[in-house]
Amino acid sequence: MSSDDVRALALELADVADRMTMAAFRGGLEVRTKLDGSVVTATDEGVEAALRSRILAEFPDHRVLGEEGGTSGSDADAPTWIIDPIDGTTNFVKGNPVFATLIAYSVGPTDLIGVASAPALGSRWVGVIGVGTEQDGRPVTVSDITRLADAEVAVGAFSDLERGHPGLLASLATSTVRQRGYGDFWSYCLLAGGSTDVVLEGQLNRWDLAAVRAIVEAAGGRVTDVTGRDGSQHGSAVATNGLLHDEVLRLLAGHRAG
Repeated sequence: MSSDDVRALALELADVADRMTMAAFRGGLEVRTKLDGSVVTATDEGVEAALRSRILAEFPDHRVLGEEGGTSGSDADAPTWIIDPIDGTTNFVKGNPVFATLIAYSVGPTDLIGVASAPALGSRWVGVIGVGTEQDGRPVTVSDITRLADAEVAVGAFSDLERGHPGLLASLATSTVRQRGYGDFWSYCLLAGGSTDVVLEGQLNRWDLAAVRAIVEAAGGRVTDVTGRDGSQHGSAVATNGLLHDEVLRLLAGHRAG
């Protein structure tokens, strides 16, 4: 099995997801609230089930981790597909076009291939480690900003960041040139294309991060958790163009709770 085979299947899966999400977008949606307070629709569940079935039909010895269905497969060392069927479900429910299906292919802790397909925006990002990142077939790379004072920073939920790093948001307001809250996959895809320079999120799951981590790192950036650990499994994210990473980690360390 080559990376080309995996990439081809990931793109096929993205096509399936795009058709399903766009058929339901701005229609009558069945919406429920999960135990964690987040919302889920029948479309989330249907997309994940369809992608999971197709992956296991092609690669029955692989594992699948999905937001809605948990993990399929008992071999912890097997290659793993990580799926967020709709990243930005609240946007999807509200008719906001900023949502995407996220598909990652990982071996161990290494996220090797990532796809973020945003059909309502008419755009798709594909990152392959060692090869590069493309947006709609066009190669993209991270920015070359070298000073945090010249950088734009995008943040996730303010409450998550402030809880773990009191005073951080105020510090960012004075130590960076521009601050925005694009949210979800969108921040990371902008980072991969050089349109923003830093992304910070205080709380997230592996299915939120694995695909966009591959996209950012294939574009020349770096993604760790807030303490500097590599991987998408640690529950937080610091994503940068790489040049700013150490400076951002030092700023976070200076605001760590406790």
